[in-house]
Amino acid sequence: MEARGSRLLEFKIPADTRYVALVRRGLRSLAESVGFRREDTADMEVAVSEAVTNSVIHGSPNRESAVIVKCKAADGCMVVEVEDEGGAEYITTDSESCSTASERGRGFLMMRELMDECDNCRTERGFRVTMTKRLR
Repeated sequence: MEARGSRLLEFKIPADTRYVALVRRGLRSLAESVGFRREDTADMEVAVSEAVTNSVIHGSPNRESAVIVKCKAADGCMVVEVEDEGGAEYITTDSESCSTASERGRGFLMMRELMDECDNCRTERGFRVTMTKRLR
C-alpha cells in the first residue's frame, strides 16, 4: 500500500556502471522535489552510486542481468532499494566486520555513514541493499 503523498521512482538498468549517473540524476530530482537539502541529497547520491556499483561488479558478474533501483519518498523520508540478480556472497553492514584497512566492505561503511539506516539481505533474486534518509 502506498502512503499518501508518496512518490516512487523505479529503474531496471543493465548491469553496467554507465547507468549509475542516470540513477543519481533521478534520485537527485526526486529528493529535491520533496524538499531534501542539497547536502543530504549529495549523501544519498554517493550512497546509491556505491550500492549500484557494488550490484554491478559483485552481484552481476556476467553483466547479462539487471539491477533494480527503487526510490520512494514518503512520510518525511527517502527509502532506496538496490537489488541485483546475482549470487554475490553476503557482505555484512556490521561495522565491526568492515574495516577501512580491508579491500572489501568499505562501501557499506560509507553507505551507513551517509544514510540514516542501511541494511542488506539475500533475496530469491540475489542481494538487496535498503537505505533510508530522513528529511530534516
